[in-house]
Amino acid sequence: MLLKEPRGHMDVLEGLWRAAKDERLGHALLFGGPDGVGKFSCALYLAAGLFCASGPGKPCGTCGPCRRFQSGGEESNHPDLLVVDPLDSGAEIIRLNRIAFRENSSSKDDVEMRRTVEGFLDLHAVESEWRVVIIRECHRMNTNAQNALLKTLEEPAAGTLLILETAHVGVLLDTIISRVTRVEYAPLEPVLAKELILELAVGTNERLADRLARWSKGSPGIAMRLLREGRAAEHELLSALLSGKRGAMDCSNEVWNLEGEFVAATDRAMARMRARSLLDFALEFIADLSRCCAGANVDRQVHTDLLISMSGEDSPRYLAGLGPRVEVVREKLLECRGDIEANVTPDAVVARAFLALSQLVIRPLKVGR
Repeated sequence: MLLKEPRGHMDVLEGLWRAAKDERLGHALLFGGPDGVGKFSCALYLAAGLFCASGPGKPCGTCGPCRRFQSGGEESNHPDLLVVDPLDSGAEIIRLNRIAFRENSSSKDDVEMRRTVEGFLDLHAVESEWRVVIIRECHRMNTNAQNALLKTLEEPAAGTLLILETAHVGVLLDTIISRVTRVEYAPLEPVLAKELILELAVGTNERLADRLARWSKGSPGIAMRLLREGRAAEHELLSALLSGKRGAMDCSNEVWNLEGEFVAATDRAMARMRARSLLDFALEFIADLSRCCAGANVDRQVHTDLLISMSGEDSPRYLAGLGPRVEVVREKLLECRGDIEANVTPDAVVARAFLALSQLVIRPLKVGR
C-alpha cells in the first residue's frame, strides 16, 4: 500500500487534517461522489496523515507509522487501521457482523482472537491517537449491517474515525446519513484526468487517453475499467455501424471477437458482461444523440466523434428530424438491457440491439456499385 498523493483532491484532505488538528474532525465521515474519482485513495491518504509522526497533515512517508502503513503489500500493517474492502474479497454484500480482523497475541499460549469492526474501534489506539476504519463501497452493507453500525455512530469512542466510501449515498439508511459528516468529491478536470490515465495505463496513446477521459467523465477509475473491457474496440464497431460502413448482423457477430477483460465464473457470464458493457455504451450514446436532436451542441457531448461519424460535419441538419426515431431505439435498447439481467441469451440480445441501432443510420451501407 503506497503513499501516493491523490491528485485533484488535496484541498479537501488539507481541510480535514486542519479539522483534526483543531479537534473539530467528526467521528464519522461519508465520502460521496462518482465512481472512480479517488474517494477510497483519499480515505487511505487521510488515515496515513493522521497516523504520521508529524501529523495530522500530509504523510511524510519516512517515519515509523508511515513505513508500517506502506508495508504488507496491498494491505497496510498499521495496527490502528482496519479496511473493509468488498472489491478485494469479491463480496457482493457486506455483512458487517462477519467482517473481523485478527489480533495476534505475543503469548504462544494465546489463540488468535477475532473481533468485529465495533470491537476494533472500542480498543485503544496502539501507536497513534487515532483508530480508523474504512469501509469501501459501503452501499453494499445490508440492512442488518447498517443497523449494527448505528451503535458505533451513536456512541463513538474517543480518537476513533469511521470513513464510509460510496458512489450511491441514496442506498444508505437515513439514520446512517444523519449521523455522518458528508464530504463530496467531484470528477477531475479533463486535462488532469487525461494525465492520470496516461500515468496509469502505460503505453496508451494521447488520443485514446483523451477519449477515455471524456467517456469516463473525469473518473480515472472508470477509465481504467473501460480500457480493460475494450471500450475502444466497441467504439470502433459502433462507429462502423452508424457511418454505414458495416451492417447490423456483421457488427453483432464481430462483438464476440473483441478483446476485453471480464472476470466471471462461466463463458456465458462473461458474454453477459460484454453485452451489458456494449448496451450501457449504446445508451450513453443515445442520451447524447437525444440532446442533439433537441438542439444541443454536438461538440459538447461525450460521444462527439460518434455523432459526427453518423451525421457528418453538418450534424444539426441531419439530426434535426431524428427525435422520434431516437426514442423508439432507446426503448428497444432498454428492453435489451433488461433482457440481459433476465439471463436471455446474450448473442440474441446483442443482435437485436444492433438491428435497433441500424435504424439510426443516415447513410446506409452500399452494396456493390
